[in-house]
Amino acid sequence: MKILFVLAHPIPSPSAAWRRISFFAKFFKKKGNKVFISGCINLPPYRSVTDIEKENGVPLLKTTYTMPFWKNPLISLLNTIIHFVCLAPLLLTLRPKVVIVSIPPIEPCIGLFLTSRLARCKFIVDYRDESEDYLINISKNKLSRIAFQFTKSLMSALYRKSDLITAVTPNFIHSLKSRGVTNVRLVPNGADVTVFKRYDRNIIRRRLGLGDNDFIIVYSGGIGGYYRLDVVVKAVKKLVDKSLNDVRLLIAGDGEISRILSLARKLGISSHIKYLGSINDKEELAMLIATSDAGIIPYDDNPLWKNSIPAKFYEYCSCGLPVIATV
Repeated sequence: MKILFVLAHPIPSPSAAWRRISFFAKFFKKKGNKVFISGCINLPPYRSVTDIEKENGVPLLKTTYTMPFWKNPLISLLNTIIHFVCLAPLLLTLRPKVVIVSIPPIEPCIGLFLTSRLARCKFIVDYRDESEDYLINISKNKLSRIAFQFTKSLMSALYRKSDLITAVTPNFIHSLKSRGVTNVRLVPNGADVTVFKRYDRNIIRRRLGLGDNDFIIVYSGGIGGYYRLDVVVKAVKKLVDKSLNDVRLLIAGDGEISRILSLARKLGISSHIKYLGSINDKEELAMLIATSDAGIIPYDDNPLWKNSIPAKFYEYCSCGLPVIATV
């Protein structure tokens, strides 16, 4: 059977979305299926741009592009058009039996749904986050809020007509059912326990220039937005002021890192904050996590996150770390 996975992310990338979909793709390939992954072209800090690569024998098709500033409804509309123009020919050429689109971002959904009906293939949505509600929640003007409320209504209709929706938490399933979506199944996040496991932490610490007795807190994932690393940096400052000088914060990911490092300099704790860039390699990321003493998930105070369990939670636990999380 031919299966096409679609992500509106650069592929490969350090994102949890990529790790989830690449794991599924590898699983289905081992079952004898012909699997493809379509994603966005890779811009720095990810790998160099090529048309086709392979990951574990699965072709990676970099066929589209997502414009930034997706919180703007006009940019979101433009992204929807870009994805439709780029992905419809791919779907009609490959003619897969099943197309699985992982969201957010939601922009590929409408074009892929319409094209899947033309190509007579099954259409499945992998629902990882309540992005429609988040966009409504953060809208700063009435027009944007109305636009995103319309988007939510449109997506609800699309979900109801899809062949299957998979959701990562029971609360997401409850939320989708309240929107009239009945064909929904739980497929939770997780961690690849063959990779995310305990390693010799002292060897890795020496490689990173860290002390054996340092207390290391690690964060992996997107930087900025609803992940409040600025609050974590301020907390580290308070610990240092209480003479807990062995505390270190390790950060791996991409986003608004310059603001975080600038805050650390301003507070005089730059030596306690170490930024390691975006880490694409799962084993390298796993070793970084395993060398730490605790993992952190610093959500902001948006009540939407009470429904969410991010992939990093499972990866921290799989490496044997206790987790510090906002609730």
